[in-house]
Amino acid sequence: MNAPVEAVVIDASVALKWVFNDEEAIEAATVMLQRIEQGVLQAHVPDLFGYEVSNALWAAVRQGRLTLEDSAEALQAFRLLQFIWHPLSTVWDNAFAIAVRYDRSFYDSVYVALAQHLQVPLFTGDRRLYNVLHGQVEGVYWIGDYR
Repeated sequence: MNAPVEAVVIDASVALKWVFNDEEAIEAATVMLQRIEQGVLQAHVPDLFGYEVSNALWAAVRQGRLTLEDSAEALQAFRLLQFIWHPLSTVWDNAFAIAVRYDRSFYDSVYVALAQHLQVPLFTGDRRLYNVLHGQVEGVYWIGDYR
């Protein structure tokens, strides 16, 4: 019998640590990536994730932080990962309520709402989001604490 597969929600800030080598908590994010690639960790993401990652890569190209070729390779790598995608409609109302309650962006709140909906932890690489929600919203974790 196979061991159960662990499941998490990750936000775009976690995935971007796999691309940029000047980010905080790269080691823990890399461990998570390896587990996703090995199939022992299911990474759930909202469809918003694709927009956020793509926009961040394009911004990095415009800022000279990444070459166009490197950003294209990163996009291809993201497409090949076995993320479990969820439509916004799954969590729309709850995400809005979370945004209002904690004065966060709707974008950030979508990830929180998805984690609540699936009853799995949310890992974020966004220190500000973590600092605001940790201790107030159950199941929100800093990527640097992933083991």
